[in-house]
Amino acid sequence: MLNVTLKKRQAFYLCGYNKETSLETCGKEISQLWRDYDAKKDELFDIYGCKKDFYGLIWSSSHTGYYNYLIGIEISNITHSPKETICKHIPETIYAVSHVPVSMSAFDAWTEYYEKTLPNAGYTPDKEHGFNFEYYPAGSKSDYELWTPILREL
Repeated sequence: MLNVTLKKRQAFYLCGYNKETSLETCGKEISQLWRDYDAKKDELFDIYGCKKDFYGLIWSSSHTGYYNYLIGIEISNITHSPKETICKHIPETIYAVSHVPVSMSAFDAWTEYYEKTLPNAGYTPDKEHGFNFEYYPAGSKSDYELWTPILREL
């Protein structure tokens, strides 16, 4: 089982490329989004500077059964974003954070995280906050973290 710690994080901005998807189609669609990100990330770097770390941001869609997945980078403010990107403001909150080995797929990690890790730790996701994310501090070929806003205080 994944270990979990609590971390308070200040509000921040992410900018990147987004895809609305579902559990049934996410494997294919998010794989394509990763390829698109690799091909287009220099557009983000030209405006915001080169970054080694990046995020996979997840939030509910207005369409039932769908969610949004954005691959992007943290930015200090929203000035001018490249065509086809979206920027999101992520509010300050307390997160449950789990470190995930690169050998574990994000799909398997999120499944274990929501079905076992969070319930066993006594944490309830804050659905009002609405943003969960994967954080890749050293790029996509290294270990990563899952971050979920929770209702429990530090």
